[in-house]
Amino acid sequence: MVSAEWKGIERRRTTRKTVDQTVLLSLPGDVIVTPCRMLNLSVLGAGIQLRDTPLLSTEFLLSFDDFRMPFKCCLVWRQGDLAGLEFVY
Repeated sequence: MVSAEWKGIERRRTTRKTVDQTVLLSLPGDVIVTPCRMLNLSVLGAGIQLRDTPLLSTEFLLSFDDFRMPFKCCLVWRQGDLAGLEFVY
């Protein structure tokens, strides 16, 4: 379970909204689509919970809608099964 309480220094450039939604990741060179849990979202990025996903690549696609409109992302940080990503425009 993820704690909603944050005691660190806030470094985000924009405010994020708390969400709890399953999204899909497509890793480069990987035929399998991996589900993960999105914890928060802003116009610039998101926080996700990866569960058992190794996520070795720093770039990947994220989808809310079965990849009808995927978003290119860049991994910014990872700590355990939590990760922060930035949308690449």
